[in-house]
Amino acid sequence: MDKEIGDRLKKLREESNYTQEQIANYLGITQGQLSKIESGNRKLNLNLLDKISSLYNCSHEYILLESEEYSIPKLAFRLSENSVDLNLVAKMNQVIGNLKFLRSLDNEE
Repeated sequence: MDKEIGDRLKKLREESNYTQEQIANYLGITQGQLSKIESGNRKLNLNLLDKISSLYNCSHEYILLESEEYSIPKLAFRLSENSVDLNLVAKMNQVIGNLKFLRSLDNEE
């Protein structure tokens, strides 16, 4: 199961055009540790799971293979690829998620 979770994380990273180094820096771990997570040789802790979920704007369940529901967020930044602030991306994704939630509440009324 850890291998499949690692594969999903690698796919998310590659679809977002991030390097292992960028993601590792964002998570506060080494590139080697991220490589072990993506290869299924190291488990995710809750802190890393939270940060990854925020970055990719997906649920814990999606990362843990308990759900297939995910749509790629569409954010555009006018920055070079090397200067993308992943903390900013994660915060923007949280705002988007909150807006979607508020819209769903509005649609229920």
